[in-house]
Amino acid sequence: MEAKLSLKDDLRLLNPALKFGYEYCINAGLDKESALEFILAFDELLSDVIQFAYPEEEGEIEITFRNNLSEVEAVIQEFGEPFDPEKHRFSKEKFIKEGSFEGAGLEVIKHFVDNFIFMIKGKAGKEFRLVKNIRHPHITEMFKPEGIKKEEPVGVSYKLFPVKPEDAEDIAKLIYRAYGYTYPKEDMYYPAKIKEALRAGQKFGVIVKTERGETVGYFAVLMSTDSNIGEVGEVVVSPKHRGKGLMTMMMNALIDMAKEKGLLGLFGEAVTVHTISQKVNAKFGFKSTALLLGMFPYIEYKGFDVRQPRISVVIDFLPLVKREKAKIYAPAKYKNILEQIYKNLGINLSFGREKAHLTTEKSNLKLDISFKYQNALIVVNRYGKDFFSRIEKNLKSLKDKKIEAIFIDLPLDNPYTRTAVDRLNELGFIFGGVMPLFHKEKDFLRLQYVTLDFDSRYVYVYSDMAKKIKNKVFREYKRWLKNRTTS
Repeated sequence: MEAKLSLKDDLRLLNPALKFGYEYCINAGLDKESALEFILAFDELLSDVIQFAYPEEEGEIEITFRNNLSEVEAVIQEFGEPFDPEKHRFSKEKFIKEGSFEGAGLEVIKHFVDNFIFMIKGKAGKEFRLVKNIRHPHITEMFKPEGIKKEEPVGVSYKLFPVKPEDAEDIAKLIYRAYGYTYPKEDMYYPAKIKEALRAGQKFGVIVKTERGETVGYFAVLMSTDSNIGEVGEVVVSPKHRGKGLMTMMMNALIDMAKEKGLLGLFGEAVTVHTISQKVNAKFGFKSTALLLGMFPYIEYKGFDVRQPRISVVIDFLPLVKREKAKIYAPAKYKNILEQIYKNLGINLSFGREKAHLTTEKSNLKLDISFKYQNALIVVNRYGKDFFSRIEKNLKSLKDKKIEAIFIDLPLDNPYTRTAVDRLNELGFIFGGVMPLFHKEKDFLRLQYVTLDFDSRYVYVYSDMAKKIKNKVFREYKRWLKNRTTS
């Protein structure tokens, strides 16, 4: 759920904006106390922007409210005079000696939210982001652990059912029973989050029950918010019921459901700590299209030697609608690997030769930041003459905020992508792969900016295509390491 407001820099509009923001927070799932804290921070920030961003002219302020199952975010964008919050830090010593309150407002903002980020975007203005986490009861707060871990003996038969919101509690119990606290998607420990996602149509799935009614399997597809595809992103089978064919049963059912819903494809983010999930994807016809280094924070995988600062993933894609051919604008250095990726997907590839012409001043970029996973994705919807300056400023801001994995998606149907890649390589971006149909049902080239050191020996991939992609990624990664060392 996203809402946008456009305001003049007029203090009379402050209270209506605050009232709207508070109601949005409540509807998004914040409790009244958390919503009030968020609005106090929002009030402090917005009032400062209204009063000081445009000292000698009338200006526009764009506000976007977003939420997911875990957090509420407010983005305030303005095009006023330059401002650097780092130069306006609050000083206790200065307050005691001089009575100066400079920077106190920023401290108030940081106190009442879970994340506060400021970005200078050049001709695209300045952007402030406020994030507040939504509190939900954890499954262990609802039940005693010993009660959750109780499980019936293995049933002699299984039945598969579509997931319903009322199954949320059983799913959370199953996750805890199978993984303890190690399941990477933390939302799965909160029945309220599972229930809300199912009610909102953000995911669909299946569960498996024994003849006695015990839930022993769960598998779900998470719907993309940007394209008509889905991620096979949540799966668990009870330890006592593994090896019984439940994964196959559930995956086949999910693929059938996805086809019935008219999805164009499914994808999986298979970790490279081991190749188990990659092998499962390959069994059902998924094809590897990308390798993304350090996408998620480190998690301990029982029985596996990780030896990596963050968890990397292979993108595996399953087309559900046949595509015979595709035309893309590929940088010369990536033509060979892109042709192989498309051929592996069963698509005949042709290369566009038209020259790129930038006709607009401003680029249309979408920046998604996950504070929880410390990663960010820049999606290029349109190139403008300010493209590289915008990217450089975004990159600097993200690095300053310790975002550890930064990705950029470039439209493969735009001739300017060929030009953009060379400059992005100079900035430190390296090859990642193809993201098929990922945005607006179009294919994108994903590049990645690596901020940490990775050892290719501990990035395990399974398919032949994934191995080719890995070779390409790490060849560029080694060149990046060499340049970093010598620069």
